[in-house]
Amino acid sequence: MSFKNCISIDKLLTKLWNDENFRMRILAGIERILNAEAAIFDCDGTIIDTSGSYELAMRVSIALMIDKLFNIEVRLGKDFEDVLASLRMTGGFNNDSDSASALIQTICIFLPSTLDIKLKKWDTVKDVDKYTKPIEGSESYPEYVHEAFKWLSNELKTKKEYFDLNKVEKLLDVKASSLKTHHRLSKIRSMLGYPGNFGESFFATLFDEIFLGSEGVEKKYSWKPRYVLYKGTLENEILLISEESIRRLARYLPKGIAIVTGRGRWETEKTLSRVLKYFNMEASIFTADKGLEYEKPRPKALIESAKSLGTKKLIYAGNSMEDLLMSQAACREGLEVGFVAVSNNEDLSREFEVRGADAIIEDINQLPSLIENIRV
Repeated sequence: MSFKNCISIDKLLTKLWNDENFRMRILAGIERILNAEAAIFDCDGTIIDTSGSYELAMRVSIALMIDKLFNIEVRLGKDFEDVLASLRMTGGFNNDSDSASALIQTICIFLPSTLDIKLKKWDTVKDVDKYTKPIEGSESYPEYVHEAFKWLSNELKTKKEYFDLNKVEKLLDVKASSLKTHHRLSKIRSMLGYPGNFGESFFATLFDEIFLGSEGVEKKYSWKPRYVLYKGTLENEILLISEESIRRLARYLPKGIAIVTGRGRWETEKTLSRVLKYFNMEASIFTADKGLEYEKPRPKALIESAKSLGTKKLIYAGNSMEDLLMSQAACREGLEVGFVAVSNNEDLSREFEVRGADAIIEDINQLPSLIENIRV
């Protein structure tokens, strides 16, 4: 279907914005969305609600590490959500264990310079639930946790650059030197052994034991839990996309639907089990199970998935800056990707608009309606 067969952009925007059930913005790429033959989805925050899984695993790992290392109880406030949003906005923090590592290090350099690491030996933690307290108040406690989050958030917002874990760690090096806590930071990094693979890196292993749970790591990795005995936060995940939405999408997308996500395949299939039959799993790529060259925002995963689907014309739907950057990089490599941002956060939506998203929807289940309204 050609561009001339769709209704005018002015009429389309008026139609969408006057419908209270829609809150959509078509920004630039109407032709790419119109001509798409397939759709590829991000998972976390796009088709799966991970606020009770990955985000809880981050909170647990941060509170647990600070308690074990320094015998300090941490209570996280809304400033945790603010600094996490700032990290994600940079485009280099698609991996939540990267974010957790960065925040643990940031807290550690803001602790009083006289405070030293108390941990001598890690005993398996059985009472993990005590670290699952909900977000309370606006500011994290103790005060230096709040100061750490505020500082990092302000630095990232002021610089407005791409940051990944390596670049944030360089920022922390400079700050730790000024606070005279660089020696402690070096010790923390040595203990975390991060980044690294499950079973080799202490923190990567701890994070997955918290996220997947004891049964999960045994099934996925054939691994007996060492650091925590816990049911896992994975069980809290909620499927966001409905079967009806997927069926409607299939009518317009002859090359099918696939997934490109930073998650692993095992945990993704577990959460998506009810709708898995609708996805082309052979064309789906799970970058957590691949090498570094597949990680977002590199376009390799998206390019390979599109090739498996047999098309260069596709929609990619995601909720993070890494997703947008990956889509744009894939376009530079010859794909025609209509990037549809999924966001109900006004600041994030504004950033997507500024950086060149083709369309913005508040809910992934609006995607079929978006396509239907373009292709009338």
